Amino acid sequence: MAPPISDMSSFFANNPTVILALIGLLFSVLNIINLILSRKRDHFVSGIPLFGGLFILIGFLLSHHKIWALLCFTDYSWVMLLFSLIFGGKINRKKEDNKDNEDSKR
Repeated sequence: MAPPISDMSSFFANNPTVILALIGLLFSVLNIINLILSRKRDHFVSGIPLFGGLFILIGFLLSHHKIWALLCFTDYSWVMLLFSLIFGGKINRKKEDNKDNEDSKR
């Protein structure tokens, strides 16, 4: 049985930052859907990286439900940020070096 509407409204009245976190979760899910669809279409459409994850993180850290802040990692941009910080531009430099080698062979 679903809780009465007044219970849900009182929950959000007592925890207004959870609304911010739910908006962030929506943005995160939309970014994942956008990533999947852009791969299928071979046409890249950019989302806003880390936007949803930051909303989730801030929203749940300011509420009483701090453990739910781990949902911020549903945004794939956190993984991409760590990947770019660890590897930097090494992958792109290898591609550029290969292009330079191919140009010198001609």
